[in-house]
Amino acid sequence: MSQISAILSLPYIQPGQAQKHVTHNEALKRLDALVQPVVADRDRAAPPATPGLGARHVVAAGAAGDWAGHAGEIAVWDGAAWLFETPLPGWRAHCLAEGEDLLFGAQGWQGRSERGARAAHLGLNAEADATDRLTISAASTLLTHEGAGHRLKINRAGGGDTASMLFQTGYAGGAEMGLAGEADFSIKTSADGAGWTTALRLSAADGRASGAAVQSDRLDATPGRLLTVGAFGLGTTAAPAITDADAALTGGSFAIAMPSPGTPSGATGPGLLSVAALGPDEATQRLHETATGRVWRRARAGGIWQGWRREIGQADLLGPVSLSGGLPGGAVFETGETASGRYLRLADGTQIAQIDAALFAQASPDRLEHVWSFPAPFAQSPQVTATLPGAEADFAGLAPGDIGPLMQETGAASAALRLPRAAGAAGFAGGAQIASVRLLAVGRWSV
Repeated sequence: MSQISAILSLPYIQPGQAQKHVTHNEALKRLDALVQPVVADRDRAAPPATPGLGARHVVAAGAAGDWAGHAGEIAVWDGAAWLFETPLPGWRAHCLAEGEDLLFGAQGWQGRSERGARAAHLGLNAEADATDRLTISAASTLLTHEGAGHRLKINRAGGGDTASMLFQTGYAGGAEMGLAGEADFSIKTSADGAGWTTALRLSAADGRASGAAVQSDRLDATPGRLLTVGAFGLGTTAAPAITDADAALTGGSFAIAMPSPGTPSGATGPGLLSVAALGPDEATQRLHETATGRVWRRARAGGIWQGWRREIGQADLLGPVSLSGGLPGGAVFETGETASGRYLRLADGTQIAQIDAALFAQASPDRLEHVWSFPAPFAQSPQVTATLPGAEADFAGLAPGDIGPLMQETGAASAALRLPRAAGAAGFAGGAQIASVRLLAVGRWSV
């Protein structure tokens, strides 16, 4: 028969043993130390100076003095000496200094925070099950830092599995975000928990966004959708192309080839159309001809487009003028000069011609004549006026008082002009003339 117990090594009373009480009391002493064990602490490397009877401590590593060589053991003061109990795996003891239970194992004595909790199910104020193994019923759940950052990790086994957060109402799904059976991160929504819409998908490859909350193309004007780069011509080097200016009712910049429906008459080549809108019935458009630099504008009121008007810039001041349907289509001013004088054409159709040194020569004793071929033709006969020179040297064979009012026979291209002899004046002699007469013709180049 063994003399000690198999687990706690308590001494057995042997047959015929004398002083049985000694053996019995030793066993009781050890039981008194090990049953419901409570230790004062586990961080002492040396025994206290004045231990109380029955004081118990877990001996710390590197212990010295009477505890030397007993690290990890339970030291018990019996009033005269320290007794040591060697723990076995699975022993438990309550530590007063830490206020928690210690468990002895391969790593020595450990509190709950050191060894970690492990449970198949955990319900906090709620019942957990095989699917929802961690269940919490509370007004809020706090996950906080311990001095720096904090990261919540949701891990999945493979790329075809799901790692996501599901938001429910009455246990019916309403929104979900995460990795839902693919590499891309997505945000999904549902009105009934059965049909789902991928509102936003972020590509795992390049981070680009797509989904129902993002424009399907650069002209997508669906309310509530996110704009992409190039949307309505913003942030791109190539504006989206349209083919009908009348249908362009959404704000943005667009490319349009001319002529196209809704573009100005006479506008040609590639163009850029800028649109600003207050609604389908109120909008403005500004059209740039990229080849010529000309700019047009118009407005939409009450659902009806008004006519195009060309904007006048510095480059439009001088150049060929034109009119179409009563509207200017060229420059504001057109000027020119020939041997017959100078001319100025205005965009409204007015034309002014001038010559500063016309010579009126004697055609008969009764008149002086000059035929003026206009430097640019008129659309119809203009009105011509003559201004005589102020220098007497310009008069030959006559005096200023010998001249009557100007007479004219004008056409679109020229005018036959006569200065008659004033009443009572002598007839003009051969060689009589007036030099440096200023002529001015005012009419229209377009009617």
